[in-house]
Amino acid sequence: MIIDTLRRDHLSCYGPVKTEETFGKPVYTEAFDAFAKKGALFEQAYLGSFPCMPARRDMWTGRYEFPFRGWGPLEDYDLDMVSLLKSHGVLTQMISDHYHIIERDAGNYHGGFDGWEMIRGQEHDPYRTDPFEGNEQIDHLTNQFWYMQNNNIREKFRTEEELFAPQVFRKASAWLESNATKSIRSKRPFFLMIECFDPHEPWDPPMHMVDELDPDFQGKRPHSPTYGTADRYTPEELKQMQALYAAELKVVDRWFGSFMQKVEQLGLYEDTLIIAVTDHGFYLGEHNLVGKPNLVPLYGEMSHIPLFMYHPEAKSGLRRKEIVQAVDIMPTILDALGIELPVPNPEMMCIGMNEKKAWEGIHPERAKLHGKSLLPLLKGEDMTTRPAAFSGKFGDIIRICDGEWAMYISPNPDKPLYWYGTRAPGRTFAGKRGPYDAKQQRYPMEYPSAGLALELYRISTDPRETQNVAADYPEKVKELTVLFRNWLEEIGAPVEVADRYAI
Repeated sequence: MIIDTLRRDHLSCYGPVKTEETFGKPVYTEAFDAFAKKGALFEQAYLGSFPCMPARRDMWTGRYEFPFRGWGPLEDYDLDMVSLLKSHGVLTQMISDHYHIIERDAGNYHGGFDGWEMIRGQEHDPYRTDPFEGNEQIDHLTNQFWYMQNNNIREKFRTEEELFAPQVFRKASAWLESNATKSIRSKRPFFLMIECFDPHEPWDPPMHMVDELDPDFQGKRPHSPTYGTADRYTPEELKQMQALYAAELKVVDRWFGSFMQKVEQLGLYEDTLIIAVTDHGFYLGEHNLVGKPNLVPLYGEMSHIPLFMYHPEAKSGLRRKEIVQAVDIMPTILDALGIELPVPNPEMMCIGMNEKKAWEGIHPERAKLHGKSLLPLLKGEDMTTRPAAFSGKFGDIIRICDGEWAMYISPNPDKPLYWYGTRAPGRTFAGKRGPYDAKQQRYPMEYPSAGLALELYRISTDPRETQNVAADYPEKVKELTVLFRNWLEEIGAPVEVADRYAI
């Protein structure tokens, strides 16, 4: 399951929680804590491609997206996990309120499933068009997402069960009860993808939960803040923002726990791989940032993510320290089901993502995964994953982290940049695209640069990344640069990427 915008430092199983620092008391995530004790918790999990949909393409295909392309749909030549599972007789279902999955500029990630159910109305889901009055004025505290969500739900008061996360987990529990009893799954394995958009903003948790954390707040609540610098907000508004996020997360935790009770009731712990992960974090004032702005580094609050896995053969309560990323999820799932990748066929250019016949082969480049199965780690074995994690947004700042150090490299916007694929770019954010080059299957792109100097932080002693020590450790800069160069070669990244980042 993917729980969007889930910050690692707000989960009590990962250690001291941010709420204790802000409010003087922790908000415990009891259900996540309980799940971590059953399976494995990964201490060094990092995002790969950023933000929402690029992260999902990493998970769906087992390949890093950001060196090649940005936010967009699956390509017809993608060897995607869902279609591959389906071709092996696995029953596949998605239950989601993450509307980007089906929207035009990214929306074919649902297409390979046997069934999918979308809970409508989140954020600016294009759901309702009839006139509606009663929305608040748009400003830095209330952006257009809050306006659209209010329009979708008609600004109606909702009990906790009617909120989005409870709806998602209740639907998922009902599907399990109908489709995954022991007698049914003994005849046919299943794959259930749960997409929970919360605790992504707009935040609309029960207000009593917010007031318990921040009882003295007066003024307009920042339910859906505008992305950018934090200095436009007062300290009180930033504190209230954190209270809204923490309360929304508490709702998610509660209903995640309800879903896990259904898992136990149906005996699914006996024979099921269960994965819980997020795509990225969210700035709540750290580094003078709010939200997910363009052209800023993916500091730890954004890139150091939670990841939990359970397998019946795994030891309980494992805390693995190997460096893992989202691209490892696909091969882990295939490995758990005993599914091998198609044999590369040089004569075969591609197979469509919705091809119904059995997978007979695929172009060798598309059969090369960037991720590795983590099943050995779940079983308590040792294995080498990768020397560092590589995180980035197409055309933007890249983060290289070896677990002790984190380095950020800004691109040179005057160097060539291409968007590779047969599908037109979806959201290019700050970028602009040129005409399609059919021969090279790419679009020339223009993307600005923040012009930031190289940054290096020793996160083992400076976890908040407050002291840039790049000038003091030139050898470490060189070492991480070599890792970055080697990684680009290993994944077959376009040759111009290294030139763009001056390595």
